[in-house]
Amino acid sequence: MSFKKILFVPLLAAICGSAAAQTYPSRPVELIVPYSAGGSVDVMARAFGRELSEILSTQVVINNRDGAGGTIGVAAVASARADGYTVLFSPSSPLTQAPFLMGRLPYQPDSITPICQIFENPFVIAVRKDSPIASVKELLEQARQQPGKLSYGHAGPGSVPHLATANLAKSSNVSFNEIAFRGDAQVIPQLLGGHIDFGALGVSSVVGKDLRILAVYGDKRLPGLPEVPAITEFGIKHAVIARNGLYVSQGVPQAARDRLQQACRAATEKAEFQKAAGQLYQQVNYLDSATFASRLASDNETNRALIQSLGLLKTGN
Repeated sequence: MSFKKILFVPLLAAICGSAAAQTYPSRPVELIVPYSAGGSVDVMARAFGRELSEILSTQVVINNRDGAGGTIGVAAVASARADGYTVLFSPSSPLTQAPFLMGRLPYQPDSITPICQIFENPFVIAVRKDSPIASVKELLEQARQQPGKLSYGHAGPGSVPHLATANLAKSSNVSFNEIAFRGDAQVIPQLLGGHIDFGALGVSSVVGKDLRILAVYGDKRLPGLPEVPAITEFGIKHAVIARNGLYVSQGVPQAARDRLQQACRAATEKAEFQKAAGQLYQQVNYLDSATFASRLASDNETNRALIQSLGLLKTGN
């Protein structure tokens, strides 16, 4: 091969790479939401998708692939073509909790690459407004008097509200009758209908309904609900953070990942998106890819230790 040809090959690759960076995306982007339509994650995904579509100048199609604690939707992204046109909008739980709770997954957690954190979703303990339980203190007292009788609903095994409530029970030396559902949208009617005693729910699923919030799973009160105490005010350590962000499959070109990260940041800064998040009591908190990956790695270790301490640890992958 001549010297000119040797120079030409990398030059051509650089030109093609630059062109790819400038043309992505050149067709619609599929945004997979691994939870059911109507829940807080889905509503936030649709609000975010509208901004992302405008920023990327292409259609963003929302596709709900719910089930198995979010792992079905994550598996769909993990097995998708690594071109940046199939993007996951999801809480981190299928990556930082499910591997320790389910043992065997239809994907390897490292087959998913984080792009950015978008928001943190606060969860709460809620009862019906006519419930005789008026506080966390009363909830725990009743649980001590009647071990295993108080029933509660959560969004599935390994979900943030499930782990947070399991941690509450362990820390308080009580037991609850836990009932798993596919999401908040299925828990709410059971709670309102009196079929369960309380719910561990996303705050956006509770506000505006005939429910009373006893506490926020967090280390501080929410700006929109200053009268509601944080769980740490009862001496309970806040154990699980519900991070929500964008991900793609491993191997997506750097140019596409960079473009998505830039678009993600721009979308979180949009007044319309921040307004939508505020209405749902979600906390917008953008983190770039590197910082998000670091936080997920830390959560991974924390969650593994928590799940093991709760006696729920499974291995298999």
